[in-house]
Amino acid sequence: MEKKTNKKSKIFGSMFDRKKIPDDAKKILDSFDEIVFAARDLNARKREKIFFDIKNLSHELTDERTNRRVGYMNNAQSLTAYASYFLWWNLERLVRLFSNLGESAFDLKENAVALDIGSGPLTIPIALWLSRPELREKKITFYCLDISQNALSLGEDLFLQIAAKTLKENREPWKIVKIHGEIGTEIRKKADFVFCANVFNEILQRNREPTDFLSKKYANLLEKYCDSNAKIFLIEPGEPKSAHFISLMRSSLMKNGFFPDAPCPHFCACPMAGRTGGKTTKNGKNVKWCNFAFSTKDAPSALKKLSEKANLPKDRAVLSFLLAHRADKIEKIDELKDERLKIRIASEPIRLNDLGKSGRYACSAKGLLLAIENFSTKNGDLLEIAPIPADAQIDKKSGATIVWL
Repeated sequence: MEKKTNKKSKIFGSMFDRKKIPDDAKKILDSFDEIVFAARDLNARKREKIFFDIKNLSHELTDERTNRRVGYMNNAQSLTAYASYFLWWNLERLVRLFSNLGESAFDLKENAVALDIGSGPLTIPIALWLSRPELREKKITFYCLDISQNALSLGEDLFLQIAAKTLKENREPWKIVKIHGEIGTEIRKKADFVFCANVFNEILQRNREPTDFLSKKYANLLEKYCDSNAKIFLIEPGEPKSAHFISLMRSSLMKNGFFPDAPCPHFCACPMAGRTGGKTTKNGKNVKWCNFAFSTKDAPSALKKLSEKANLPKDRAVLSFLLAHRADKIEKIDELKDERLKIRIASEPIRLNDLGKSGRYACSAKGLLLAIENFSTKNGDLLEIAPIPADAQIDKKSGATIVWL
């Protein structure tokens, strides 16, 4: 295979750089267990044994999930275990992601209204507060919707503790409005921003209706919550079924007038749609789903130690997500005439033995790409490259267009 180096390639932005997290947020993430233990009033003996409860809850959330009670976080023991481990890891993921997205990603105005569906212990408001200090002094009302009152109450306690540690004098934290209910429950005001984190994976576990039907149903439902210029942020675990559903939601939301800001670098059909969409191999299985991962080497040491004690070591953290904005229309882009092409790296390195090189799958308006690395890239990086030549080669295994970085 002839090497065709794209000399104009450059990294436009990263996704999980921990250096982008504000310093005060890093301190809180590094010792988040102490905040949880204080909120739950755990003595030294209970703290030492918390990893047993974490391990048991992990079984309920994974291999025993069919028997899991829907309102499991109303149980005090489960809620403490969840906040001590799962909430901590979720914050590590989301604070990194939120800190690395562009300045306009969370352009909430003064007196904005935000809705967090399936809020649990206020994961989204806490992550947003930690990652975006420019929003802390704005008056924002957060409607936090969940079926567990206990989780909402704990989350409010955690949020207020964190706000007190990071807020300037004579300033008030965001207004938290707790609402007991599930997705579809009415709220008083239209939202400027709707968040929905780790909600649809649980819905899919309980629902046997076709996923394309469900995506249309929930896209319509989310739209009803939105004001005229609203944004929607969906975050799910980075496994094939959830990633596929995110792709379906992307299509359904676009039909409703919501267009992707991230991670997609384009408005074209999703080339990484998961198990039933995108490029397929000869046996009909999709070769790639849209998910992003980062190494946990620089995660809080106390969190990694807790994970090991619970026999749940984690060397990579993974997620799938979609940020979309509402618009009456979008400017039609002729990709064939663009001087530059944006692509999103969306895989770990793949060793290409016939080239003696490594490559990564990437998403683009031209479909699935196999980007051959000539410099260091990371999963989630947004790149700009020169236009793909008409005679670009196709990878036989995946059907991806080969580009040289």
